[in-house]
Amino acid sequence: MATPVGHTIAGYMLARAAGVKSRPGLMLALGAANLPDIDFLLGYVANGDALSLHKEVITHKRSFPLLVGAATGVAAAAASLIRGRRPTPKDVLRPAAIATALVSSHIVMDPLPLPYDSMPARSSSWLEALATQGWNAVIDMAVYGILAILALERLGINGYAPKE
Repeated sequence: MATPVGHTIAGYMLARAAGVKSRPGLMLALGAANLPDIDFLLGYVANGDALSLHKEVITHKRSFPLLVGAATGVAAAAASLIRGRRPTPKDVLRPAAIATALVSSHIVMDPLPLPYDSMPARSSSWLEALATQGWNAVIDMAVYGILAILALERLGINGYAPKE
């Protein structure tokens, strides 16, 4: 299961490949790529146990990216209307497709068989959990970082820093 570091790298790469350059746009993209893991927070709030609902609620189902994409399209149309413009299909479909792709990347990455350290489901030591997740983040940076750099170079997207 990828760490937030891996999901963030994939989200950044997908957003840049889709032409997102602004800092707010990239921040939204990174949030969307990590959105399915909101189930950790839901489990903690509902049961006092962050793992209790992980992958048990809709956020990790295949339909979730489509729901997020539809909601994003509706929000984009509403934003156009608030600005006093009639929304065009491009105004609605582009952000919806990008949001769907970003959330889908999370669903696709989680089952990938990278050589992660496994951590007991409920570790008694925060230090053990931090060390395990730290090592898994290093694996994500190596694998997904290299893949993202190669993909961005292949697409001709140089200078990875966001434009203001």
